[in-house]
Amino acid sequence: MPFKKKTFRDKLEAQLSELAEQTDELRKQVVDRAPAVRDQIVGQTGELRKQVVDRAPAVRDQIVAALPDKDQLLDLRDDLFDRLPENVQDKLPERAKPKRSRLRKVAAIGVLTGAGAAAFAILKRRGASRNAYTPTTPPAPAPAAPKAPVTPASAPTAGDIADDAATGGATKP
Repeated sequence: MPFKKKTFRDKLEAQLSELAEQTDELRKQVVDRAPAVRDQIVGQTGELRKQVVDRAPAVRDQIVAALPDKDQLLDLRDDLFDRLPENVQDKLPERAKPKRSRLRKVAAIGVLTGAGAAAFAILKRRGASRNAYTPTTPPAPAPAAPKAPVTPASAPTAGDIADDAATGGATKP
């Protein structure tokens, strides 16, 4: 059959055969050049290693500077957790839930601040008018102790406040 027409299949087979031959030639070239490329890479690793070692501290410092601190991360986690619906919060594992010790710290600070504000309000009220606040029982007299001279710029001490309460709010000369 010398006059047989080439079909599409025959053409594809011929192209695949040519590609296989080219691939085989490229493989042989790679095998021949592989030791030289390997030696070139090994030669460059020393120089590249020195560059990485020289630049590593600066890169590390940049990364550390870009990271938020632990307190910021905890605040973000707490805020995100609080924004979740309760049914989703319940499904989260315990390690993902915020610790409630932070809440206790905030509550303790709030209680201390409130106590300080209450004490300040009582002292302020005593100074505003002499009869604004009359205690039901007189406070116990403070033990006599030598006092340091009070300068106008210094704040009254606890002993001064107790003496003022005992004398009915009368000011000292």
